[in-house]
Amino acid sequence: MGIAAFSTKLMSGQRQVETSTVVCPTGAITTAGDIHATMTSALLVGGTEEVDVAVLLGDTTAIVAQKIAAALNLNADFLADFVATYNGVTVITTTILPAANEAGQNLALAVDTAVGMTAAPTSANTIAGIAYTEIARAGNFSGPGLSVDMIDVTAHDSVGAFEEVIPTILRTGELRMEINYEPDHATHDATTGILYRYLQSMLGPYQLRWPDAGHTEYSFDAYVTSFDPSEPHAGKVSAPVAFKISGVPTLTDVWV
Repeated sequence: MGIAAFSTKLMSGQRQVETSTVVCPTGAITTAGDIHATMTSALLVGGTEEVDVAVLLGDTTAIVAQKIAAALNLNADFLADFVATYNGVTVITTTILPAANEAGQNLALAVDTAVGMTAAPTSANTIAGIAYTEIARAGNFSGPGLSVDMIDVTAHDSVGAFEEVIPTILRTGELRMEINYEPDHATHDATTGILYRYLQSMLGPYQLRWPDAGHTEYSFDAYVTSFDPSEPHAGKVSAPVAFKISGVPTLTDVWV
């Protein structure tokens, strides 16, 4: 006995991203010492988490950014809700889970005993957070197309001359869906929807929610790899959409 596919949902969300730029007017630290990085968010116990970052004479702006990201990632309280990365002179914090955008979220950089860096009390809300939302007007789903690459390891002494193989890469394939396309719908449009993620080449979080009694959910990150609207002269406007999964999907989640 199977289950009806009706009410299968694909949910999309967005992790909030804050960026702070490290500024050293001379390009490097001129006196060794400490700087402070303070993360403010309602997600954190107590609302804030401060880490000390030791910098050395001659540390370039990019090295300071790298040290700040590393120090944040060593803090267990911070790491429970965020991950820090760096890109050149920019420190980037990303929430682990998608949620509605938090206006008060901030990464402040302050100077303590070090000399040569300018304080940066306010971070930029680079990507607004979005709570998981059902992609509207979904029709047929197919995928994800899970498969595994196999390598032939047949040898001269293989029993009975039968081939032998071993598995290598687990392929996640694509998830495909067809939507009744509404160009101005928030989950379809070029501002916050599917088309926006395609235009931005954005890796985003998704949840495929199955209609079984156990509320099975597949969670994964994916890119929008195709978006192909169709406008027949006598019929509905529709669009097949494909999502390429990247990284390890979780196939054992449960939605509430």
